Amino acid sequence: MDNTLTVFDSEYARSEHRSDYERFKRSMDALAKNGIGIKYVDCGSAADVAGDGEAREIVESEGFGSLPIAEYNGVAIAMGEYVSDQDLADFLNVPDGVLSVDRSKPPALNELGPSCSCGSGGTVPK
Repeated sequence: MDNTLTVFDSEYARSEHRSDYERFKRSMDALAKNGIGIKYVDCGSAADVAGDGEAREIVESEGFGSLPIAEYNGVAIAMGEYVSDQDLADFLNVPDGVLSVDRSKPPALNELGPSCSCGSGGTVPK
């Protein structure tokens, strides 16, 4: 599965959360400059919140006013507010210095280098 972050947004949400949207927009621009994409969906109606993730279910039950919603691999990680820089950094493995915050979570196990193969058998010489 692709590690996809999708943000469902609307004109109403942008006007209601203007300063937070401006911060989020700066973050999206910084990520784009570093080759990190976010799927951004500007919704005109509830029908535009497509897919089989939680965002669609939230809009069906809570209404169109629940936007913005950020969804990572189909799971809602922010609702009614724009996704934070910390969540962007952590979920998208953003290199330190790109956003206003650095990653707070350690790299995933598949991002770590191979284990020591120096022939010590796992013992550390004294």
